[in-house]
Amino acid sequence: MINILRTSHVCIRVSDLDKARYFYSELLGFVETEKDGDYIYLRGIEEGQHHSLILKKANSAGLSYIGFRVSKGEELDKAREELENLGHKVRKFREKGINEALLFESPEGIPILLYYDMEYVGDLRLAFHRHRGVSPVRLAHVNYMVKDLERELEFFKRFMGYYETERFLDKDGNLTVVWLTRRGDSHEIAIAKSSKNVPGFHHETYYVHDVKDVIKAPDILASVGLWDSIERGPGRHGVTEGYYIYLRDFDKNRIEFFTNDYVVLDPDKWKPIVWTYDQLRYRSDFWGRPIPQSWLTEWVPVEDISTGQLKGWSE
Repeated sequence: MINILRTSHVCIRVSDLDKARYFYSELLGFVETEKDGDYIYLRGIEEGQHHSLILKKANSAGLSYIGFRVSKGEELDKAREELENLGHKVRKFREKGINEALLFESPEGIPILLYYDMEYVGDLRLAFHRHRGVSPVRLAHVNYMVKDLERELEFFKRFMGYYETERFLDKDGNLTVVWLTRRGDSHEIAIAKSSKNVPGFHHETYYVHDVKDVIKAPDILASVGLWDSIERGPGRHGVTEGYYIYLRDFDKNRIEFFTNDYVVLDPDKWKPIVWTYDQLRYRSDFWGRPIPQSWLTEWVPVEDISTGQLKGWSE
Protein backbone atom coordinates (compact mmCIF):
# COMPACT_ATOMS: atom_id res chain seq x y z
CA MET A 1 0.00 0.00 0.00
CA ILE A 2 1.29 3.44 -0.95
CA ASN A 3 1.02 6.05 1.79
CA ILE A 4 -1.18 8.68 0.13
CA LEU A 5 -1.74 11.88 2.12
CA ARG A 6 -4.57 13.33 0.08
CA THR A 7 -6.14 14.08 -3.26
CA SER A 8 -4.06 17.11 -4.26
CA HIS A 9 -4.90 18.67 -7.61
CA VAL A 10 -6.54 18.34 -11.00
CA CYS A 11 -5.37 19.37 -14.47
CA ILE A 12 -8.20 20.05 -16.92
CA ARG A 13 -8.23 21.03 -20.58
CA VAL A 14 -9.74 24.33 -21.77
CA SER A 15 -9.85 25.80 -25.26
CA ASP A 16 -9.42 29.48 -24.34
CA LEU A 17 -7.24 30.44 -21.39
CA ASP A 18 -8.54 34.01 -21.19
CA LYS A 19 -12.17 32.87 -21.01
CA ALA A 20 -11.23 30.15 -18.53
CA ARG A 21 -9.39 32.66 -16.34
CA TYR A 22 -12.47 34.91 -16.41
CA PHE A 23 -14.73 32.04 -15.35
CA TYR A 24 -12.58 30.48 -12.64
CA SER A 25 -10.60 33.41 -11.26
CA GLU A 26 -12.50 36.65 -11.94
CA LEU A 27 -16.00 35.27 -11.39
CA LEU A 28 -15.64 32.30 -9.03
CA GLY A 29 -12.68 33.63 -7.05
CA PHE A 30 -9.91 31.08 -7.48
CA VAL A 31 -6.49 32.48 -6.56
CA GLU A 32 -4.18 32.67 -9.55
CA THR A 33 -0.66 31.67 -8.59
CA GLU A 34 0.75 32.27 -12.06
CA LYS A 35 0.33 31.83 -15.79
CA ASP A 36 3.09 29.99 -17.62
CA GLY A 37 2.69 29.56 -21.35
CA ASP A 38 -0.32 27.36 -22.05
CA TYR A 39 -1.07 26.79 -18.35
CA ILE A 40 -2.76 28.77 -15.59
CA TYR A 41 -2.20 27.59 -12.00
CA LEU A 42 -4.98 28.22 -9.49
CA ARG A 43 -5.62 27.38 -5.84
CA GLY A 44 -8.19 27.91 -3.08
CA ILE A 45 -7.88 30.56 -0.38
CA GLU A 46 -6.68 28.07 2.25
CA GLU A 47 -4.31 26.14 0.01
CA GLY A 48 -0.66 27.06 0.51
CA GLN A 49 0.58 24.77 -2.25
CA HIS A 50 1.38 26.24 -5.66
CA HIS A 51 -1.83 24.97 -7.23
CA SER A 52 -4.75 22.62 -6.95
CA LEU A 53 -6.37 23.37 -10.31
CA ILE A 54 -4.42 23.63 -13.56
CA LEU A 55 -6.06 25.05 -16.67
CA LYS A 56 -4.28 23.59 -19.69
CA LYS A 57 -4.82 25.06 -23.14
CA ALA A 58 -6.05 22.36 -25.51
CA ASN A 59 -8.42 21.98 -28.43
CA SER A 60 -11.25 20.51 -26.35
CA ALA A 61 -12.44 19.82 -22.82
CA GLY A 62 -11.17 16.88 -20.82
CA LEU A 63 -9.08 15.63 -17.92
CA SER A 64 -5.31 15.65 -18.19
CA TYR A 65 -4.72 13.95 -14.81
CA ILE A 66 -5.61 13.81 -11.11
CA GLY A 67 -2.75 14.47 -8.66
CA PHE A 68 -2.18 12.79 -5.29
CA ARG A 69 0.41 13.68 -2.66
CA VAL A 70 2.35 10.89 -0.95
CA SER A 71 3.75 11.10 2.58
CA LYS A 72 7.46 11.14 1.72
CA GLY A 73 9.78 11.00 -1.26
CA GLU A 74 10.65 7.34 -0.77
CA GLU A 75 7.04 6.45 -1.46
CA LEU A 76 7.56 7.37 -5.13
CA ASP A 77 10.23 4.68 -5.55
CA LYS A 78 8.00 2.21 -3.79
CA ALA A 79 5.05 3.19 -5.94
CA ARG A 80 7.00 2.84 -9.18
CA GLU A 81 8.19 -0.65 -8.27
CA GLU A 82 4.76 -1.80 -7.17
CA LEU A 83 3.00 -0.30 -10.19
CA GLU A 84 5.41 -1.90 -12.63
CA ASN A 85 4.96 -5.23 -10.83
CA LEU A 86 1.22 -4.80 -11.37
CA GLY A 87 1.82 -4.22 -15.08
CA HIS A 88 1.27 -0.45 -15.17
CA LYS A 89 3.26 1.77 -17.52
CA VAL A 90 4.87 4.49 -15.36
CA ARG A 91 6.36 7.76 -16.62
CA LYS A 92 8.56 10.22 -14.77
CA PHE A 93 6.88 13.61 -14.90
CA ARG A 94 7.48 17.25 -13.98
CA GLU A 95 5.09 20.15 -13.76
CA LYS A 96 5.33 23.74 -12.53
CA GLY A 97 6.08 23.59 -8.81
CA ILE A 98 6.83 19.84 -8.85
CA ASN A 99 10.24 18.55 -9.91
CA GLU A 100 9.64 14.85 -9.39
CA ALA A 101 6.42 12.94 -10.01
CA LEU A 102 5.11 9.70 -11.48
CA LEU A 103 2.37 9.53 -14.09
CA PHE A 104 0.42 6.34 -14.73
CA GLU A 105 -3.09 5.11 -15.43
CA SER A 106 -5.46 3.40 -13.03
CA PRO A 107 -6.74 -0.05 -14.02
CA GLU A 108 -9.68 1.57 -15.79
CA GLY A 109 -7.58 4.17 -17.61
CA ILE A 110 -7.78 7.29 -15.41
CA PRO A 111 -4.52 9.32 -15.61
CA ILE A 112 -2.99 9.68 -12.14
CA LEU A 113 0.00 11.66 -10.91
CA LEU A 114 1.87 10.91 -7.67
CA TYR A 115 4.28 13.39 -6.08
CA TYR A 116 5.69 14.32 -2.69
CA ASP A 117 6.99 17.90 -2.82
CA MET A 118 5.23 20.88 -4.40
CA GLU A 119 6.40 24.49 -4.15
CA TYR A 120 4.71 26.23 -1.22
CA VAL A 121 3.52 29.79 -1.82
CA GLY A 122 1.34 30.42 1.25
CA ASP A 123 -2.38 30.65 1.79
CA LEU A 124 -4.75 33.63 1.88
CA ARG A 125 -6.98 32.43 4.70
CA LEU A 126 -6.77 35.69 6.66
CA ALA A 127 -6.32 38.00 3.68
CA PHE A 128 -10.04 38.68 3.57
CA HIS A 129 -9.60 41.72 1.35
CA ARG A 130 -8.37 39.38 -1.40
CA HIS A 131 -11.25 36.90 -1.22
CA ARG A 132 -13.50 37.07 -4.28
CA GLY A 133 -16.37 35.20 -5.88
CA VAL A 134 -17.41 32.20 -3.81
CA SER A 135 -14.03 32.06 -2.03
CA PRO A 136 -13.14 28.44 -2.93
CA VAL A 137 -11.40 26.96 0.10
CA ARG A 138 -9.72 23.73 -1.06
CA LEU A 139 -10.08 20.82 -3.42
CA ALA A 140 -12.56 18.48 -1.78
CA HIS A 141 -13.06 15.55 -4.15
CA VAL A 142 -13.13 14.26 -7.72
CA ASN A 143 -15.76 12.18 -9.49
CA TYR A 144 -15.17 9.98 -12.53
CA MET A 145 -16.70 7.17 -14.59
CA VAL A 146 -15.38 3.66 -15.36
CA LYS A 147 -16.62 0.46 -16.93
CA ASP A 148 -15.40 -2.03 -14.29
CA LEU A 149 -16.10 -0.36 -10.94
CA GLU A 150 -15.10 -3.34 -8.80
CA ARG A 151 -11.68 -3.49 -10.44
CA GLU A 152 -11.07 0.23 -9.91
CA LEU A 153 -12.30 0.05 -6.32
CA GLU A 154 -9.96 -2.82 -5.51
CA PHE A 155 -7.00 -0.79 -6.78
CA PHE A 156 -7.84 2.29 -4.73
CA LYS A 157 -8.37 0.26 -1.57
CA ARG A 158 -5.39 -2.07 -1.82
CA PHE A 159 -2.78 0.11 -3.55
CA MET A 160 -3.82 3.70 -2.71
CA GLY A 161 -5.12 3.06 0.84
CA TYR A 162 -8.59 4.60 0.45
CA TYR A 163 -11.63 3.20 2.25
CA GLU A 164 -15.34 3.32 1.54
CA THR A 165 -17.68 5.74 3.23
CA GLU A 166 -20.83 5.12 1.17
CA ARG A 167 -22.06 3.02 -1.77
CA PHE A 168 -25.08 2.90 -4.07
CA LEU A 169 -26.67 -0.28 -5.43
CA ASP A 170 -28.79 -0.55 -8.57
CA LYS A 171 -32.17 -2.28 -8.81
CA ASP A 172 -30.43 -5.66 -9.07
CA GLY A 173 -28.25 -5.00 -6.03
CA ASN A 174 -25.07 -4.38 -8.03
CA LEU A 175 -22.55 -1.74 -6.98
CA THR A 176 -23.02 1.37 -9.15
CA VAL A 177 -21.32 4.24 -7.28
CA VAL A 178 -18.78 4.24 -4.46
CA TRP A 179 -17.46 7.09 -2.28
CA LEU A 180 -13.92 6.82 -0.87
CA THR A 181 -11.74 8.73 1.57
CA ARG A 182 -8.14 8.67 2.75
CA ARG A 183 -8.04 11.46 5.33
CA GLY A 184 -11.55 11.07 6.78
CA ASP A 185 -13.74 13.48 4.81
CA SER A 186 -17.12 12.19 3.66
CA HIS A 187 -15.27 11.43 0.42
CA GLU A 188 -12.30 12.49 -1.65
CA ILE A 189 -13.09 10.29 -4.63
CA ALA A 190 -16.42 9.19 -6.10
CA ILE A 191 -16.34 6.51 -8.80
CA ALA A 192 -19.40 5.57 -10.84
CA LYS A 193 -20.04 2.70 -13.22
CA SER A 194 -21.08 3.35 -16.81
CA SER A 195 -21.49 1.07 -19.80
CA LYS A 196 -20.50 3.80 -22.28
CA ASN A 197 -18.31 6.91 -22.58
CA VAL A 198 -15.60 5.52 -20.32
CA PRO A 199 -13.13 6.26 -18.94
CA GLY A 200 -14.57 9.69 -18.28
CA PHE A 201 -14.16 12.56 -15.85
CA HIS A 202 -17.36 13.91 -14.32
CA HIS A 203 -16.26 16.80 -12.07
CA GLU A 204 -13.92 18.21 -9.47
CA THR A 205 -15.34 19.74 -6.30
CA TYR A 206 -14.16 22.60 -4.10
CA TYR A 207 -15.16 23.04 -0.50
CA VAL A 208 -16.62 26.39 0.59
CA HIS A 209 -17.22 27.48 4.17
CA ASP A 210 -20.90 28.37 4.07
CA VAL A 211 -24.15 27.53 2.31
CA LYS A 212 -24.37 31.18 1.27
CA ASP A 213 -21.22 30.61 -0.83
CA VAL A 214 -22.97 27.73 -2.62
CA ILE A 215 -25.89 30.05 -3.40
CA LYS A 216 -23.59 32.90 -4.36
CA ALA A 217 -22.13 30.88 -7.26
CA PRO A 218 -25.30 30.88 -9.40
CA ASP A 219 -25.99 34.48 -8.38
CA ILE A 220 -22.62 35.50 -9.80
CA LEU A 221 -23.06 33.59 -13.06
CA ALA A 222 -26.63 34.81 -13.55
CA SER A 223 -25.55 38.40 -13.02
CA VAL A 224 -23.27 38.19 -16.07
CA GLY A 225 -25.75 36.26 -18.20
CA LEU A 226 -24.16 32.80 -17.85
CA TRP A 227 -27.44 31.06 -17.00
CA ASP A 228 -26.55 28.04 -19.13
CA SER A 229 -23.51 27.42 -16.93
CA ILE A 230 -25.77 26.75 -13.92
CA GLU A 231 -26.52 23.05 -14.28
CA ARG A 232 -27.82 21.60 -11.02
CA GLY A 233 -28.76 22.90 -7.58
CA PRO A 234 -28.44 24.47 -5.15
CA GLY A 235 -29.48 21.37 -3.25
CA ARG A 236 -28.48 18.94 -0.56
CA HIS A 237 -27.19 15.44 -1.20
CA GLY A 238 -28.51 12.56 0.86
CA VAL A 239 -25.23 10.74 0.35
CA THR A 240 -22.40 12.65 2.13
CA GLU A 241 -24.96 15.25 3.41
CA GLY A 242 -23.30 18.16 1.63
CA TYR A 243 -25.00 21.22 0.15
CA TYR A 244 -24.04 21.60 -3.51
CA ILE A 245 -24.14 23.51 -6.78
CA TYR A 246 -22.89 22.18 -10.14
CA LEU A 247 -21.60 24.54 -12.83
CA ARG A 248 -20.23 24.11 -16.38
CA ASP A 249 -17.43 26.27 -17.78
CA PHE A 250 -17.26 27.54 -21.37
CA ASP A 251 -15.94 24.13 -22.53
CA LYS A 252 -18.53 22.16 -20.53
CA ASN A 253 -16.05 21.00 -17.90
CA ARG A 254 -18.07 20.55 -14.72
CA ILE A 255 -17.20 21.94 -11.27
CA GLU A 256 -19.06 21.59 -7.98
CA PHE A 257 -19.00 23.79 -4.87
CA PHE A 258 -19.85 21.89 -1.71
CA THR A 259 -20.12 22.36 2.07
CA ASN A 260 -21.27 20.88 5.39
CA ASP A 261 -20.49 17.21 4.80
CA TYR A 262 -19.43 14.96 7.68
CA VAL A 263 -16.02 13.79 8.92
CA VAL A 264 -15.20 10.17 9.79
CA LEU A 265 -13.76 10.41 13.31
CA ASP A 266 -12.99 6.71 13.83
CA PRO A 267 -12.18 4.92 10.56
CA ASP A 268 -11.80 1.58 12.36
CA LYS A 269 -15.42 1.82 13.55
CA TRP A 270 -16.90 3.12 10.30
CA LYS A 271 -19.23 0.91 8.31
CA PRO A 272 -20.03 2.10 4.76
CA ILE A 273 -23.52 3.52 4.34
CA VAL A 274 -25.41 1.50 1.72
CA TRP A 275 -28.02 3.23 -0.46
CA THR A 276 -30.43 1.03 -2.39
CA TYR A 277 -32.18 1.76 -5.66
CA ASP A 278 -35.48 2.67 -4.00
CA GLN A 279 -33.63 5.44 -2.14
CA LEU A 280 -32.24 7.00 -5.33
CA ARG A 281 -34.41 10.11 -5.22
CA TYR A 282 -33.20 11.38 -1.86
CA ARG A 283 -29.80 9.71 -2.03
CA SER A 284 -28.93 12.02 -4.88
CA ASP A 285 -30.88 15.05 -3.64
CA PHE A 286 -32.22 14.84 -0.10
CA TRP A 287 -35.06 17.21 -1.02
CA GLY A 288 -36.17 14.85 -3.77
CA ARG A 289 -35.64 17.16 -6.72
CA PRO A 290 -34.98 15.62 -10.16
CA ILE A 291 -31.49 15.41 -11.64
CA PRO A 292 -30.90 17.18 -14.99
CA GLN A 293 -30.34 14.76 -17.86
CA SER A 294 -27.05 16.46 -18.70
CA TRP A 295 -25.67 15.58 -15.26
CA LEU A 296 -26.57 11.92 -15.79
CA THR A 297 -25.26 11.54 -19.34
CA GLU A 298 -22.54 14.13 -19.98
CA TRP A 299 -18.92 14.16 -18.86
CA VAL A 300 -15.54 14.70 -20.51
CA PRO A 301 -12.88 12.29 -21.87
CA VAL A 302 -9.46 11.72 -20.31
CA GLU A 303 -5.99 11.93 -21.81
CA ASP A 304 -3.73 9.07 -22.74
CA ILE A 305 -0.53 9.52 -20.71
CA SER A 306 1.63 8.32 -23.62
CA THR A 307 0.33 10.71 -26.27
CA GLY A 308 -1.32 13.57 -24.38
CA GLN A 309 -4.30 13.11 -26.70
CA LEU A 310 -7.81 12.30 -25.55
CA LYS A 311 -8.73 8.64 -25.45
CA GLY A 312 -11.60 7.37 -27.49
CA TRP A 313 -14.54 6.17 -25.44
CA SER A 314 -15.37 2.48 -25.29
CA GLU A 315 -19.03 1.65 -25.88
